[in-house]
Amino acid sequence: MRYQLKTSRNVKHGERGSALLTVLLLSTLLLGAGSTLIFVSAMSTRTAVDSTAEMQAYYGAEGGLQATLNVLRGNVSPRTEMPSGSTMNFRKAVTLTNSNLPSDTTTSARLSGWLNYNYTPAGATVADRVTLTSSYAPQNGMAFSVVVEDPDNTPLLSGEPERLRLRITGYGPKGAIKKLELIIKRTNFDYDPVATIMMRSSDDGTPVTFTAGSSAAKEYSGHDHAGMAATLPAFGSNTDADMAIEVDAANKGTVATPIAGKFANSSLPAWLQSANQARAFIREQKANAASQGRHFTSFSGNAGSSSSPQLTFVDGDCDLDGGAGLLIVTGNLEMKGNPSFEGLILVLGEGSINRKGGGNGNIYGAITVAKFDVNGTGGFLAPTFTTAGGGNATIQYDSVAVNRALNMSGPLVMGVREY
Repeated sequence: MRYQLKTSRNVKHGERGSALLTVLLLSTLLLGAGSTLIFVSAMSTRTAVDSTAEMQAYYGAEGGLQATLNVLRGNVSPRTEMPSGSTMNFRKAVTLTNSNLPSDTTTSARLSGWLNYNYTPAGATVADRVTLTSSYAPQNGMAFSVVVEDPDNTPLLSGEPERLRLRITGYGPKGAIKKLELIIKRTNFDYDPVATIMMRSSDDGTPVTFTAGSSAAKEYSGHDHAGMAATLPAFGSNTDADMAIEVDAANKGTVATPIAGKFANSSLPAWLQSANQARAFIREQKANAASQGRHFTSFSGNAGSSSSPQLTFVDGDCDLDGGAGLLIVTGNLEMKGNPSFEGLILVLGEGSINRKGGGNGNIYGAITVAKFDVNGTGGFLAPTFTTAGGGNATIQYDSVAVNRALNMSGPLVMGVREY
């Protein structure tokens, strides 16, 4: 007998091709995810490249900032096309004829007489040239341009502006641009002298040592030698006792009235109001002088000249033959013979000035003497100012010489922002 096996097949006609459809859907999903991954990776790479270009543009702007500060500090020589004897200050920085080259037709002060604008970006005019910080082309390198403005519109008769606004544009690869705006103050620190010779009194009441000289040829005056500012006392201090010593020292009839004045702490600059603030001031100015290559551990000779005043920071004793500018001494200051000086002398630390020998040197400006432990603690101690010997000599307040001296400390950046 023959048996026939029948195979039963459960066939669902509605599900035919479902496996193929599932594979296609999964493939599409994977393809989409892969495409998204590739797109994100490409965008990340592009973003990274653009970020690099933006950073280079920012570095270009920072390079422009430093270059401009160097010009304003007087550390950059004018370009050969500028008139002979060209010099720089805050007034000249915003005056087209002093700031720009004679051939520069732009209407903005941009220091083209001091910075080398030697590249013209694509689509720009010759008047829009920029200064290179490295080899520059649209695809590589860095560059910058500068515009200098007086935000206060200081009248010409008022002298130099107290501050300037700098607008610096930095250029990087691929057309990247960064713009910085900053306000800079003309001086690194403020000081309006209250007396021609200010002796910062001690905190414990110990009297100052003060002699004006036994020679009738020694002249002292708080009348402005420049003829522009109000009259000051010839001598100054913080106590009645020290003021009496100063008045008594003026016994030769050679001290112009007012002879002496007493000043409260509130009328002094912050760095003379406490010894801790004086120590901080010394640290700041020491770093400032070091950045300008004008820091010395001892000094003998001329500290600058009338034609070229200098910042001179002496972290020790100083034998001064003369000079001009800003002189800061933390040790003893000795002046022998014929020392003439124009500017501001700050003897802060040992607080001792000794003038010895005959001579005919004149000091025009202002002097401040304060004694304290520069590297330690404690308050102000009693300072010393002595004069001996014959000869004709004058110490007189000069507002212009003081302002020039403050300029030597260099401009102070007050704030920076991107715009």
